[in-house]
Amino acid sequence: MQDDTLRLLISIGHYARVFRRFDEARYLFERLRLLYPRRAFPYLGLGMVELDLANYRAASRLFGRAVDLVPDSSLARAWLGVCQIFEGHYALGARTLMAVPNDDEPSASSMAEAFLNLPECAPYTRAARAAQTAHRAASFSTIERLTIRSGH
Repeated sequence: MQDDTLRLLISIGHYARVFRRFDEARYLFERLRLLYPRRAFPYLGLGMVELDLANYRAASRLFGRAVDLVPDSSLARAWLGVCQIFEGHYALGARTLMAVPNDDEPSASSMAEAFLNLPECAPYTRAARAAQTAHRAASFSTIERLTIRSGH
């Protein structure tokens, strides 16, 4: 399928979602999934439909599949973390959102940061950031010791 046609079909699926035509959106994204089973975008579209319907468990599975297919997809990872939080898995959601890179997808990183600042996630976010800081300090200390030893 040509890129322009594919982009148009994806847009139609999202317009259907926006106008709460969930059956039509699901149908279109399911057909795209059949055509492109190894690409993340059909799973993202299907995940968004389930998210719109507050089916967070189903949305998590779909976003998780998108992450499996494209591990560096910051958007898939951010939506997965959001759904995990909506499911009440705050620690897991915070860990997932902290793994969202600050890359060329600013909407994903800003969404991740916003959810990490929720009161429900704050304790997990603080603990994870403290662990990261301690790990960096330990790594720096090891590098410093190696540097001192090699200088002898």
